[in-house]
Amino acid sequence: MVLCGGLIVDGSGDPPFRGDIVVEDGFIREISVSGVHKNPGETIDAGGALVCPGFVDLHRHCDTAALGENFGLIELSQGITSCFAGNCGMAPVPNAPDTRQALQNYLAPCLGSFESESFRSHRDYLARLQSVSMPLNMGFYAGMGALRIGAKGFDSGPYTRAEMSRAQDLLREALDCGAFGMSIGLMYVPELYSSAAEIASLASAMKGRGILCTHMRWETEHLVKAVKEVIGIAKKAEVPLEISHFKAAGLKAWHGVLHEAIETIEAERAGGMDITVDFYPYDCGSSTMMQMLPPSFLAAGVEQALAGLGKSENVEKLRKLLAEGEENWDNLSQTIGWDRTIISSVNLEENRKYLGKSVTACAQEYGFRDEADMAAALMHSEKGKVAIINRSMSAEDIDTIARLPYSSLISDALYGDTKTPHPRLYGAFPRFLRDFVQERKVLDLPTAIRKMTSQPAGRVGLNDRGLLRPGCRADILVFDPDRFRDQADYLNPAQPATGLDYAIIGGKIAYRQGIILSRHAEVLRSQA
Repeated sequence: MVLCGGLIVDGSGDPPFRGDIVVEDGFIREISVSGVHKNPGETIDAGGALVCPGFVDLHRHCDTAALGENFGLIELSQGITSCFAGNCGMAPVPNAPDTRQALQNYLAPCLGSFESESFRSHRDYLARLQSVSMPLNMGFYAGMGALRIGAKGFDSGPYTRAEMSRAQDLLREALDCGAFGMSIGLMYVPELYSSAAEIASLASAMKGRGILCTHMRWETEHLVKAVKEVIGIAKKAEVPLEISHFKAAGLKAWHGVLHEAIETIEAERAGGMDITVDFYPYDCGSSTMMQMLPPSFLAAGVEQALAGLGKSENVEKLRKLLAEGEENWDNLSQTIGWDRTIISSVNLEENRKYLGKSVTACAQEYGFRDEADMAAALMHSEKGKVAIINRSMSAEDIDTIARLPYSSLISDALYGDTKTPHPRLYGAFPRFLRDFVQERKVLDLPTAIRKMTSQPAGRVGLNDRGLLRPGCRADILVFDPDRFRDQADYLNPAQPATGLDYAIIGGKIAYRQGIILSRHAEVLRSQA
């Protein structure tokens, strides 16, 4: 294959140049600026188009969606040729019969509904991934939440010595299966019960074998404290640190606390620490409503707590705990607010009337006593399987993060069963180019492409991807930047991106103008 005459943005951050790319046996054989090539195989006329590496998304929650027949279109349409699952501590493995249903309920708002009987271990999960005809390359991390549940269930107590040994063994099994590191989600049950010392002890089992991706304990006015905590964990474990979806959430945190957090990170970088961050190009976040329930309320058991929300005395207890707050817990009902918390995913038909509305609006419209009453009723009926969108961030702060030379773009896409997802599921990557490069000129084009290609690829050790260089894998995109557009917004979020002419994976055309043409991509495995 030869791609002729395109404007090549090679992923390095260097200025664009016009030339031809010769592909052979799945790799880039040659890049020429002469424009003269005879090719017995396929020729793609890229004249007038931009040619760049395929986008690498380090953070999607497609762990189980990747096993379905419909996986690939919304990813490839926005140029993603490699993605990574197992984020925020959330993963479908390991799972055991006694906690399997609770684990599935816990994961459903982010991963969607799934049946896990056919994969109980990371080895089983890898085999399932390898049995599927993959439309794009996919790797995964071990999720600390799943490891903890696998070792000790949803119990809120500290690890025993035997439980820690079991969790470390489960982590090593994941790494042996090719996991690129471990993710943690310290806002979520049961991980929020883990101390920094416990997390460092567990993470030390992957020294030299992967990165630590962190959804921090706080992302609001306590952001600096959260950054210092995960820095301390990574230092003690002696592992590289990736701060996931770096942000300052909640009005009290805007414009100020972020800069102090950045100063903290940059002081550590100057001292030689391997620490980077990533972000998504939206001012709204999205997660599970479960994180809005206080840790003490869930301490006796998640299933029991959710079942108990059907009783007025437990709703009153929740209301009191939310009003008082708790130490070492980010109380999003106060720091962000129920009026800025939008219900985005439910499972029961009778609850679909709440979709797209704030908790405050639902409480007022449907006759609940207050927001706590409404949230309790919803969580009880759904058994916790509720996803939310938080209107939580400042666009100015996001621009500041985007300009950091060590930040990468992610989508943080959730795959909950809903027609009203966060639009980042469908459009994060073209939105970044449209909004941050073309319209507002926050970044220049080569820098933006680097943040979507070589920078994230290099972060997980995929040094032969994310660049257009001889010897690199031929994962290549062709598109006109004026036509490549995100179509998803908060009112109509389930809209695939448009305008991508070609996505080439491993030297073969995987996607062309809205159609998946082949499913021959790889399950990526760390070589560390």
